[in-house]
Amino acid sequence: MPIYLDEGFRPCVTESAGVAFRVCFDDQAQIFEVSAEALIAYCGAASQRRRDLLIAFEDGRHDILAVASRKRIFKTAEPVRLGLDEFRMVLH
Repeated sequence: MPIYLDEGFRPCVTESAGVAFRVCFDDQAQIFEVSAEALIAYCGAASQRRRDLLIAFEDGRHDILAVASRKRIFKTAEPVRLGLDEFRMVLH
């Protein structure tokens, strides 16, 4: 099943210091939010500043998509949160 970032939904920093983005799985889409802690620990973000989080998000797209593909849930309208635990389970 092809999985890709929806380019029509620009990744953005949320109030909870995470980065929200939308992933498409064939014909279904789901919004995810990766935590700042996960971006720092696994994607190399230098700090929780907006710019650092967005740069780390772009640099870590491959790993973030791998984690999102394992955590997809289409029954909720709320963003699916990807934190340190989800990255530990998938990447280690």
